[in-house]
Amino acid sequence: MRAGVAGRGLAARNRLTPVTAAGGPDPIAAGYAACERATRRAAANFSLGIRLLPRERRRALSSLYWFFHLADETVDGAGSEGERRSSLARIRGDLDSALAGSPPDARWAALADAVSRYAVAPSHLHALIDGVARDLEPVAYADWDALRSYCWEVAGVIGLVSLRVFGGSGAVAERAAEHLGYALQLTNILRDIREDGERGRWYLPMDETRRFGVDPASVVAGVPGAGFAPLFLYQVERARALYHEGSGLYRLLPASIRPCPAALASVYRGLLERMADDPSRVLRERVALAAPVKVARVVAGATRALTA
Repeated sequence: MRAGVAGRGLAARNRLTPVTAAGGPDPIAAGYAACERATRRAAANFSLGIRLLPRERRRALSSLYWFFHLADETVDGAGSEGERRSSLARIRGDLDSALAGSPPDARWAALADAVSRYAVAPSHLHALIDGVARDLEPVAYADWDALRSYCWEVAGVIGLVSLRVFGGSGAVAERAAEHLGYALQLTNILRDIREDGERGRWYLPMDETRRFGVDPASVVAGVPGAGFAPLFLYQVERARALYHEGSGLYRLLPASIRPCPAALASVYRGLLERMADDPSRVLRERVALAAPVKVARVVAGATRALTA
């Protein structure tokens, strides 16, 4: 499962030139540049949205995104469970080293700079590692409360970290940022339901899965049964409510920042609605939006955030 906002291909590039040799006199700038390149390659949706941020905040969010998906894709990468667990432990150690002033490479240096510059809580970065570590073993969640605890670690904290970069604060903004993170994560869960099932992960709450008469193994096998679409649409309604709750964030941010989270949410909401039109589509293909549709949703989302 991809944490927060989806992306691919970062784990294989989890090292850059050591800080002492990177980018001459300004390794932090080199690290930020590398994080931005990695983000553009691995996450078109996210990269499209953060282009709307002022440069310094965009760079910071790119470095944080690089870290999020380095951890996430390490869990989903090649190797035995033990090897992936060891790799995740190394990431935790690298994080601690970077935050203590000894970054292993330039991207870690950029991350440490962003954490310091925007007062990001290191505990939130560690929480994300804890969350993705759950996926090292087969997973199932008894109910929404149990799933939400997982979503807090892999998506709610991303919302809170992003809020710091956005310049927002306060309990109301934090709650909205968490809910927006949950909405994005639930959209990812629905999109990746078959792929995750093949890895032994069933994220939809088991009490609701049983209530709709759905057998996860049959879904993975491509024979979902009559209850799958109603179960899927039940989760869509939950995600819609979370997007609505998360939209309260925009008015709490500086005007120059609002278009970014609104555009990201608009693109992912478009994915959600495309899946809702035909829930079985997620069992046949990886659902995506055409480039012109993405651009239109970015523009519409940003405009709404500025005029609301």
